[in-house]
Amino acid sequence: MRLASKIFLGSALVILVLFGAGVWSLLAVKQLVTVNQEIATRSVPALRLQGALRESVRGLVRLETRALVLRDQSYAAAWSERMVQMARGLEELGAYLETPEERRAHAAARAAFDEYRDHVDEERRLAAARRIEAALRIAEGRAWEAAQRAEMALTDMTAATEAALARTQARARTLETRTWHAVTAGLVASLVLGLGATGFLAVRMTRSLKRLSRATASLAAGTWTEPLAAEGRDEIGELARSFNRMAERLREVDRLKEGFFSQISHDLRNPLASIRLAAETLQDRARAAGDTKQARFAALIDASAARMLDMVNQILDFARFRANVVALDRKPVDLLKVVTRAVEELRPLADGKRVRLDLVAGIGDFAVLGEEGSLIRVVVNLLGNAVSFTAAGGSVTLFLVETEDQLELRVEDTGVGIPAEALPWIFEPYRQAHGRRKGTGLGLAVVKGLVEAHGGTVGVQSELTKGSSFTVTLPKAAIAP
Repeated sequence: MRLASKIFLGSALVILVLFGAGVWSLLAVKQLVTVNQEIATRSVPALRLQGALRESVRGLVRLETRALVLRDQSYAAAWSERMVQMARGLEELGAYLETPEERRAHAAARAAFDEYRDHVDEERRLAAARRIEAALRIAEGRAWEAAQRAEMALTDMTAATEAALARTQARARTLETRTWHAVTAGLVASLVLGLGATGFLAVRMTRSLKRLSRATASLAAGTWTEPLAAEGRDEIGELARSFNRMAERLREVDRLKEGFFSQISHDLRNPLASIRLAAETLQDRARAAGDTKQARFAALIDASAARMLDMVNQILDFARFRANVVALDRKPVDLLKVVTRAVEELRPLADGKRVRLDLVAGIGDFAVLGEEGSLIRVVVNLLGNAVSFTAAGGSVTLFLVETEDQLELRVEDTGVGIPAEALPWIFEPYRQAHGRRKGTGLGLAVVKGLVEAHGGTVGVQSELTKGSSFTVTLPKAAIAP
């Protein structure tokens, strides 16, 4: 799956969860609105009408009593008007009732009102016939009882409405709580899914890019050996496969280059040896003939051939290091004797440049397990570089220090120093920190290879115009008696 598709699917999943949470929220809000509308349009008006009707029942009884006792027609007219209003109120109240309890109480109230109205009509007929006592008996007996039943029915109706209202409010609270839980769960799920998808993609991409970065650094350092794992079929997997192909091509180029230099070096060694032999013969003959000019020319040929042979040997040594075919005849060697010999070998060069060359060594056991010739080459190469890059009047100092289980050899000079940007690759082959100078650019690469072949390490510290310090550490070994 392509990387763009993965990102799209992860984003789409988060959006779908958010959309689901939004739809759920809208439906829940709709239900809440419906419940609140039910409370506002049914329960509240019903309770208000029921309270008004209860008050009307008491008012009817008072009007009835006054009309009967005082025989005032205005009270009778007010009673009739109030009764009509109550009938309309009872009729209107029926539209707000939904539960069976409310409807039973409403039916009982209407029946009690009808009975009360019949009793009042009978009272009025008796009062018109001047039978006041009989009318009062009805008013105080059956009519009053019917009014009480109507008021009790209204009270029961109010209780039923309040109970229905309480249930509706409880449902609204439950729905509200459930809505909050659902919305919160949806948001949390969206957040978790979003972070999870983003984290998965970020970790996978970062891990792959880190692996590619390490492989690139390893390739740049010349230590890359195994192909990079190319997982998946997305752009990162294609990049890893392309990197493997590029690295393999670069490695093949390196093999061809090293093979070429190795072959050329082998082909050059024999002619150079012949040139040196011929130059030495010419020098001997010129000296015997007293021809100083010819002797000087022959010495120049011999020195140039020697320098070329040294470069060829460095190329061959480096080719062996890269091919891991370096065979060292390792024996216990006194490193102090090695560095002393190297210092004496380089002293004429240092004196010719008027550079002070010193050896500082303490007292101790300086035995290492190594090949004497190779160790001399390490010291000579480091001292030769130090002298070459140190101006007249400067100094080169070689320190030899014994630690608990290692020997430390440090070459310090007061030369031109090495640019900071060149330090990371100073030990790489065919690279020179100060531009193209005479030589192959393999001296430090050979030093690194020889030191590592002896199980040691080499490092450098340098600052422009202040000099450089190369440090070689080698494991100690007891000298055989």
